[in-house]
Amino acid sequence: MKVRMLPVFLALAALASGETVVLRNFTLIDGTGRAPVANAGLVITDGRITYAGPASGLKAPSGARTADLGGKFIMPGIINLHGHLGNVVGLAQDPKFFTRENVNSQLDTYAKYGVTSMLSMGSDQPVIEKMRAEQRAGRPRRARIFTALRGFAWKGGYPTTVPGMKGVPYEVSTPAEVEAAMNDLAPKHPDVVKVWVDDHLGKEQKIPTPISLAIIKAAKKHGLHTCAHIFYYEDAKALAEGGLYACVHSVRDRDVDAALISAMKKNGTWQVGTLAREMSTFIFAKPPAFLSDPFFAMGTTPSVISTLRSDAFLKKQNADHDLPKYPGFLATAQRNLKKLYDSGVKVGFGTDSGPPARFSGFSEHLEMDLMAQAGFTPMQIITIFSKNSAEFLGARDLGTIEKGHWADLVVLAKNPLDNIRNARSIEAVYIAGNKVR
Repeated sequence: MKVRMLPVFLALAALASGETVVLRNFTLIDGTGRAPVANAGLVITDGRITYAGPASGLKAPSGARTADLGGKFIMPGIINLHGHLGNVVGLAQDPKFFTRENVNSQLDTYAKYGVTSMLSMGSDQPVIEKMRAEQRAGRPRRARIFTALRGFAWKGGYPTTVPGMKGVPYEVSTPAEVEAAMNDLAPKHPDVVKVWVDDHLGKEQKIPTPISLAIIKAAKKHGLHTCAHIFYYEDAKALAEGGLYACVHSVRDRDVDAALISAMKKNGTWQVGTLAREMSTFIFAKPPAFLSDPFFAMGTTPSVISTLRSDAFLKKQNADHDLPKYPGFLATAQRNLKKLYDSGVKVGFGTDSGPPARFSGFSEHLEMDLMAQAGFTPMQIITIFSKNSAEFLGARDLGTIEKGHWADLVVLAKNPLDNIRNARSIEAVYIAGNKVR
């Protein structure tokens, strides 16, 4: 039987109608860490992968539509384990912005950049529950939602003093308040629990360790994992020893050591780096070159770019008396992330994108650049943002391009294994087989 040939974009668009599509003539980077497969083939039916491997082993189902990718490259979609949805418009942050329309707009932006799943870390409003349920009932056409719903903070402490954050997290000061808040949160099935453990360089009140440990304990009673925003070594060590699931920022006040590594490995504590977040604290003190990059511009507006170049914005950035410290914090975070990875600590991919001037989608590509600068190879970076990050979420049918998994993938013009910056050469993005770019 003669198989009908279609242009690649028409063929993949046909997935939405329930047809089977066969892709040929591309290099497959499947996210497992295995060597890439040249002249690969892929079969996708109803959004799921039924074959991925050498084209020589592919048997096209009867009636399948076939597309020749002309030597392009396919890698898994990017999974971001630390972002924030919905509270920002332009460069302003306010809970009133958290609407279905704004969340969808940001999910679309993530998807344009190849981010096919994102975990929103503790600053969400109730509408996110319904949106997540709607996605999981079908085949999403935007970046997949994972959410911590509302995070935990010390009463009156960081981050409740940040503009737009008052009233967003649960504010707790006693174990009884922790239990009450967790009893409210758990029935809503957060994908993780979030706690902020930081004093913002001594300018805010930090949640005490016993309360953070009470949150970890209360979450475990409900079968939930706790992730902590940390800055200091001592907090990371104490919480890892107390059964923390993940540090979702790197330690930045000092280099990690064998004691912390041992505690994290013993308790299975993950590390998520958010290097792009550290860069954002100082990169805008003078206009960065990427403000003129169309790849950056496609995720924001001319008005925002104009503001980032303005004298008033630059003056405000340079008025921060802690500004000289921030590049050092980034360098420490990079060293620590690589040392933990090399020591066998589980590492996932995150950016803390979403707040003002932490640009959704673009931040994920900055993160890859910063990981490469820290010594990670392109294959390691791809495996971290795909296989590892799906494991972190317990998402058994995401992350890698393998039989039975959802077809969340990115088509690239250039080989990302030659240079991770080639992950920017995006020609198409698919989520559950649906073409979203």
